[in-house]
Amino acid sequence: MEHVGTICTHCADGCKTTLGVRNDEIMRGNNRDRSGINGEFLCAKGRYAYDFYNHAERITSPMIRVAGKLEPVSWSKALETVANKFGAIRSRSGQIGVIGSNRTTNEENFYLQKFARQGLNTNNIDHHRTGDVVTLIDALSGTAGKLATTQDLYDSKSFLVIGTDLAMEHPFLSFQIRSSFRHHQAHVYTITPEKVREDNIAVRAIRKPAGQELDALEDLSASLSAEPELVILFSDSVKGDGVRRLVEFGQSLGIAVKYCALVDYSNSRGAIDMGVVPELLPGYEATNTRGLTVAEMLASDSLEALWIVGANPLKSAPMGSKKTFVVVQDMFLTETAQRADVILPAASAYEKSGTVTNACGEVQRLTRAISTVGVKTDLEIIGLIAKEMGLAATMGPWVPDTVYNEIRKTVKGYNIPLSMLAVQAQQTAPVNGRVAVESRPDLIHSAHDGLFTSGTLGRYSKVLNSVMESRASRAEQEEMATS
Repeated sequence: MEHVGTICTHCADGCKTTLGVRNDEIMRGNNRDRSGINGEFLCAKGRYAYDFYNHAERITSPMIRVAGKLEPVSWSKALETVANKFGAIRSRSGQIGVIGSNRTTNEENFYLQKFARQGLNTNNIDHHRTGDVVTLIDALSGTAGKLATTQDLYDSKSFLVIGTDLAMEHPFLSFQIRSSFRHHQAHVYTITPEKVREDNIAVRAIRKPAGQELDALEDLSASLSAEPELVILFSDSVKGDGVRRLVEFGQSLGIAVKYCALVDYSNSRGAIDMGVVPELLPGYEATNTRGLTVAEMLASDSLEALWIVGANPLKSAPMGSKKTFVVVQDMFLTETAQRADVILPAASAYEKSGTVTNACGEVQRLTRAISTVGVKTDLEIIGLIAKEMGLAATMGPWVPDTVYNEIRKTVKGYNIPLSMLAVQAQQTAPVNGRVAVESRPDLIHSAHDGLFTSGTLGRYSKVLNSVMESRASRAEQEEMATS
């Protein structure tokens, strides 16, 4: 059996998982070699929720809508159809929208925004934003060393957890804090809407409704000022001016304070860093160009085409126009894929190589463990569409290491050699200056997925859905919904 180290795709903690592989099948998942930032730790999702890759409903052939029905076609036919449509719209200066993912790699995110802006001549590019990293970086401008690492969550003497059930939503980060409590007698403070596991070890636990957590800060001011150092972790309930208020509070304490803006899934942080938003280029440089957000693209009557890569926005929002030509890259026939005119079957995280960036801004390598017949990585699909459109020279090779080297040269904070990433995770150093964009806290919404949910992907993991705790969790949710 071959053992391949890769990164769990289900949350933003960045846990390494070592997959035992035989004949292109994953037999088990663990991290007994302690080779990642998580040591031997793996939560239920990292240990069990890898089996979605061979689910019976997995899409393994491109499909095109013919007479209202999706029919299997060859890759060449599907790519030609998409390229011809995109090319015709671009030639008449029509409007195209692009929705990216918070699960795709840094290389795929960078390549996608480059293709949107340089290949399709559009700044209509966005993704589902889950935490206010942008405002945090702007609020910390002029300082250094203020973004917490996962190691800081073990080494620090005190922690303030705001607005999140950390043990359920970020199990490894929670594990680090609980380990610090056990080994270093760290002090823990929580401000959350409901009781959370960290309350059991907290010096103080305060209940505040979501969005009102910062009203409790003054009650903790004296206690926190007496701590030697502090790490503050906050969810999407703290955003926009709330982030600035939180940073000002931290500065007022007179002690060393570090911060972590919590985000969802394996690469929400990387999507922001790579500029998969209309207002920012890679590295937090302002575009100064108008572009549509996800919600605006879904509601638009003027878009002639909408390209959705690794996302399922129609799960929670309807699409306004029935005339828009929709292209979807995904693994399953999701709510969004069911609306597509062309579906391109995409590889899972375990079937590709590249890098991802966790909630703490730590970059790690993703290594291909298996191959599945009929699918292609999102990076390859984007590259092949570009080639069909005659844009190969503009885009450059769709090779992960080559794209990463371009990222190193052009994205501030990412000049980290791949040889260093082969050894251990490395924290990025985002631009240490103001981020000159309009803050959009209205667009930031975490899914708050727990140990037994993982967005659309979680529904396709038979093992995760069959464990006793998952059944108990679902039963509890159903009881609450009917009570």
